[in-house]
Amino acid sequence: MFRGSKADEVLTLLFMLLAIGAIVCYFAVSNRGVFLAVAGVAVIMRIVQYLMRYFK
Repeated sequence: MFRGSKADEVLTLLFMLLAIGAIVCYFAVSNRGVFLAVAGVAVIMRIVQYLMRYFK
């Protein structure tokens, strides 16, 4: 995957939506486990995206 490709743009958009969702969960939900789950998925997805850029 190359920077600027369609797949890269979709993964970046998905990361941004998950990051915004994590911020909303932090302030709106009293259970911090929900925040940690959403933020964790966002971070792991971003790391996978960088690894896909690096190895392809």
